[in-house]
Amino acid sequence: MGPGGAGDWPQAAAGPPAAQLVPSGPDYADDTVHTLLITSCHRARSRIVAVTPYLVPDEALLSALALAARRGVVVDIVVPARSNHRLADIARNQPMRELARAGARLWLSPAMVHAKAVVIDEHMAMVGSVNLDSRSLFLNYELMTAFYAPADIARFAAWVEALAARSMPYVARPPGLARSVGEGLVLWLAFQL
Repeated sequence: MGPGGAGDWPQAAAGPPAAQLVPSGPDYADDTVHTLLITSCHRARSRIVAVTPYLVPDEALLSALALAARRGVVVDIVVPARSNHRLADIARNQPMRELARAGARLWLSPAMVHAKAVVIDEHMAMVGSVNLDSRSLFLNYELMTAFYAPADIARFAAWVEALAARSMPYVARPPGLARSVGEGLVLWLAFQL
């Protein structure tokens, strides 16, 4: 109790929280971050903007992002043109081509970007340590903060959009047989759970 009684302590504001921590890791039976990302992609109405250094999503997340783009949601994802992990750069080609075919816009930042953020409509921004790859989502212990205040969401969206504006658009090119096999092997060997 505060010095002058219970009334001296600041009271929590009524209504929904402005932000909350969302943990992720192998000890969670139902991974909260993964579930929140997929559910949010399916519910998105106007936009999904994201930045991640590694874009190697599992099939469920890849499908949710692609379906959002196909139904007219603007999907913008910023990744570094070249990350600090060559295998991740090779493995991301298949999902990036699939997202581009679905109508998503992918942006290649000229510098290494290690930020991780996802903004869904004007309803939520998630920022923290989770990469949009299976390892980060299922094997690593990670932590995201979900922001719900409109001003916070707008600031994160503007920041990701500014990154995209300084980046080159990704242009999907069909791979040859050797490249396709190589990408598939890297995906299977390096990114399997």
